[in-house]
Amino acid sequence: MLTALGATAASALDLGVETWVSNLGFRSDRVSTDTSLPGGAYFWGVSVFGSQPVTDSVKVEAGFYSDPILRYTTRTIFTYEARFLSVGIGPIFGLFNDLGTPVKSGISASVKLEYPGVVFVYLRSDSSIGGSLEQTGDYTQELTEIVLGGYFPHVICTLGLRTTSFEQKASSENVTDSLTEYTFAAEMFKKNVPYRLRIWMSYDDLSRSYVSATTTTSTLGSLILGTQVEASLPGSLSLTAGFEGNIYSFGLGTLSGGDSMFLFRTYAGMKIKLDRGL
Repeated sequence: MLTALGATAASALDLGVETWVSNLGFRSDRVSTDTSLPGGAYFWGVSVFGSQPVTDSVKVEAGFYSDPILRYTTRTIFTYEARFLSVGIGPIFGLFNDLGTPVKSGISASVKLEYPGVVFVYLRSDSSIGGSLEQTGDYTQELTEIVLGGYFPHVICTLGLRTTSFEQKASSENVTDSLTEYTFAAEMFKKNVPYRLRIWMSYDDLSRSYVSATTTTSTLGSLILGTQVEASLPGSLSLTAGFEGNIYSFGLGTLSGGDSMFLFRTYAGMKIKLDRGL
């Protein structure tokens, strides 16, 4: 989710895995009367994914993904790619995020408009299917992403807005975790150099809301700096590693403190490209 969106589709089967560790989040047992972010709460996850062209203009992407806000999801997306336009659509499923609701269905749709080598706009929306939350444990997952990118010599620059939310019905209230990210990123590369460097700065709003007769919201605002390195090894293997951390944080709503807390997310992954004939 942190790679640039300007790359073209591969002509072979791509398989990948990524693992992450972070303390940027609220514990599941946090209650509405808490006023501070537990600094010792650590979260981790693993994602497994792949993509394969179906025809010269259609490819399929599928995977199992973990996310500190959305929890666990699977996606199967079919994407039609033309020179100036790409359109993707497919089902998503929340998996085992609650024992009472082992599977939650949804849909994902995306559009990318591009003037090759100059500029592109990318829009994506993921949403659970269903009405209001009725039973304890019911939940919804939502994701919205907008990216504006421009191509420069050896650099792809992007401005992005990404929101994710997970709302779940508890016994006496609805609890919503959400994250809003405003990001400027630059990905640097050079022909015949097997490394790509990506750096970014973002402002993040991390929130948890408790909704009953009244609404109680704890929000942590953070300025984030991050970097990622991708290395293409001889053959068909590439490795990715990244790290982001806050340079300043502050509490909003009922949340107190935050300015002295170091928040981070680190991740590492690998991809392998397999020829069609294998």
